Amino acid sequence: MVDSSTIAHCRPLHTMLPPMLIRSLKRLALSPLALLVAPGPASASLIDTTEPPSTYASGTPGQHFLDDVDTGISLLPIEDGRVWLHISVKDRTLSVVRGRHVIHEIPHFAIGINGAVNLRTRGSAMTPKGEFRVERINPNSQYATFIGINYPNPRVADQALSEGLITEEEAERIRRHYQQHRLSYPNTTLGGHIGIHGLGNRDPFLNQRVDWTEGCLAVENDQVRLLHSLVEIDTPVLIQ
Repeated sequence: MVDSSTIAHCRPLHTMLPPMLIRSLKRLALSPLALLVAPGPASASLIDTTEPPSTYASGTPGQHFLDDVDTGISLLPIEDGRVWLHISVKDRTLSVVRGRHVIHEIPHFAIGINGAVNLRTRGSAMTPKGEFRVERINPNSQYATFIGINYPNPRVADQALSEGLITEEEAERIRRHYQQHRLSYPNTTLGGHIGIHGLGNRDPFLNQRVDWTEGCLAVENDQVRLLHSLVEIDTPVLIQ
């Protein structure tokens, strides 16, 4: 059994309001302001309730497609399950890609003081562009973590030789060292010890505004540590 006090609290709202207030509410409902929320064609032009097109693939947050990458080299297309790095010097974006699905993105990095070039030479303070792979990872670097890439490799040596940047002896030394150790040989005219690293004690604010490295790519310390968890030795790297 429900007592009368409970029924009183459940009465419709309009039976509990003063008549004057009810009339005011009716006038408000018919005012132009109500058109902003009323359904129908009148509101459609004022409020867009449709969701914007998603940038994610298959409805998975944090993953979108990397399309129309004109590499000009052999890295793409790549197997669907393979993780690789796409680094755009122009856009300053570092993307971790699985197949063609971007699974992580670093929105900025610093490069060499003098920019980027296809063939860097020792002391040029330039970042090399091209197709590489991760060849070593040092989680205890002075710059938080160092993810080294194989520059110079035999392909780079052949190109540098054809352009007269190194001698045949230097090119053969790079090829032989790579064949024996699966590592780049840095003690030539082309230099080496190139990779992706953190900032150490450097100011992240300055890293956003100044290119300061000798040829490496510099990201923030927490970013390079996370990157370390996503890549491994032999992860392909494309720097464009």
